[in-house]
Amino acid sequence: MNEKPTYEELERKVTVLENRLKEDNVHRIWDVYSLSNIPTLIRNAADGDIIRYNYAMQRLTGYSHDEMPDVNAWLDNLYPDPTYKAAARKISEKVRRGDVNLREFELIVTRKDGRQLFVEFTVFGIYDLGRSTGFQVVKAVDVTLKKQAKLELKRVNAELNRLNSELDQRVKDRTRDLEESENRLKLALEGANEGLWVIDIVGGEMNFTEYSAQMLGYSLDELGSTSEKWDELTHPDDWPSVRQGLQDHLEGKTQAYEAEYRARTKAGEWKWILGHGRVTKKDSQGRPLQLIGTHVDIDRRKRAELEMQKNERMFRSLVESAPFGLTIMDSNGTAHYVNPKFKEMFGYELEEVRNPDDWFKKAYPDKAYRRKSFEMWESAVRRSELDEDVEPSEGKVRCRDGQEKHISFRIVHLAEERHLVTYVDITDRVTAEQELLRRENELELKSRNLEEVNTALRVLLEQRNADKSDMEEKILFNIRDLVVPYLDKLETTRSPDMQKSYVDILRSNLNSIVSPFARKLSARYMNFTPREIQVANLIKEDKGNKEIAELLYVSESSVEFHRHNIRKKLGIINHKVNLKTYLQSLQ
Repeated sequence: MNEKPTYEELERKVTVLENRLKEDNVHRIWDVYSLSNIPTLIRNAADGDIIRYNYAMQRLTGYSHDEMPDVNAWLDNLYPDPTYKAAARKISEKVRRGDVNLREFELIVTRKDGRQLFVEFTVFGIYDLGRSTGFQVVKAVDVTLKKQAKLELKRVNAELNRLNSELDQRVKDRTRDLEESENRLKLALEGANEGLWVIDIVGGEMNFTEYSAQMLGYSLDELGSTSEKWDELTHPDDWPSVRQGLQDHLEGKTQAYEAEYRARTKAGEWKWILGHGRVTKKDSQGRPLQLIGTHVDIDRRKRAELEMQKNERMFRSLVESAPFGLTIMDSNGTAHYVNPKFKEMFGYELEEVRNPDDWFKKAYPDKAYRRKSFEMWESAVRRSELDEDVEPSEGKVRCRDGQEKHISFRIVHLAEERHLVTYVDITDRVTAEQELLRRENELELKSRNLEEVNTALRVLLEQRNADKSDMEEKILFNIRDLVVPYLDKLETTRSPDMQKSYVDILRSNLNSIVSPFARKLSARYMNFTPREIQVANLIKEDKGNKEIAELLYVSESSVEFHRHNIRKKLGIINHKVNLKTYLQSLQ
């Protein structure tokens, strides 16, 4: 009979089943987030282990899941600053334990490559049938650009507040001057070429000083004693803003009235006027009674401003459409602007090259070349700040796609510690110059080779002339030694057999003179005596010692003596070489 399971066994089985359900729930949730573009991880809230970690989170942090096994590794890697790490750990622990109802929070994380990002985290628990599984999903969103935009907006707002403060201070200063004395103000304004006007709001009158009328070419009588004439002279496009400015000040919305507008002169031209004023009298209920202000001729300044604005627009248009790369940097090398051509040439956006260290590492990956380029850059900056004429510098720059380009750049000093840097792609020109140099080197080498060939030909020609002269001498020598003696013997002998032998020898010697053997023998062995040459020729003709002795009228021992000398001079003495065969081989 089977025993019923105990309560503890039932509890254990239920716990195992619940854990399996929890893991199945985690697997189903991870199927949703594993391939998501949103950086996501799942962690065990109990022990801090990170059990799931998608590829989007790896791209965000630069670390793999193996490098982020738990919350400690997470904090150590992403928050290297000890103080900030402690604060981040405190927030993480509270959220993990559920001590606070904090589900969205923003932290600054440091990627593996050292770059810092503003990241907004969202944390929520995983529940199964209304019960917590003990696991939490952590989602991250990179809000760096949004944060930077907020910081930039804050900076712009601060700058606007500063400008507004300056403007308020200017209004206060001008208002204080107006409150001193109308007469003293009138004299001061006339000395400063400013016209004074006073409006009696209750009586509807407006009075002007002489200068207000003169700046438009009118007399005081022509302006009258109301605002009607002046209002007619105001440019119709500017009148609505002038009227609104006056109305806002009278209603207490502004501390002073100020407007820049065009007014028509008596000659029919338009002139820019700065109108500025303030309520100087009020009744007991605070209603305005009197308004005092000035007219200032700002036509020259305003037109200069408009021209400057026009030039700025033209400059921006030129810069945006310039056929060369262009950046605007400060003296430290921090880039504040890059034009489209720069992006096209190098492939980098402004944020990628804003920091000078980043730019130089990207553009000049070789450390030695980078150091040389940086020194050249610093020298050019110093010279431009001294208003010296800075010649363009050239160098190789590594583009974003890995391509190297030859670049010519020039630095021009601008106002406010700014520098304009232009970049021109001269790769084609440098390549053509290198190819031209290569061809010039080839031509120079060929020219040198031709000179050497010509020299060799001259030497050969001289040698040939020398050989020709030498050959003539050798022919004369051979005829004298091989022909003439036998002709003499032929004349003195009466024996038909001897005559026939001498004729055969003459024929053989004449053939030898014109044959390669005689030329080679005489050319190689100039130390042969005439008798040795005769003996050598007869040996070559297969004549024996006795026959040679009879033909030359010498003893056989003399022939043997000449044979020995011939072998010695030919270098074949004591060698088993047949003399006749050797001599024939020379033929």
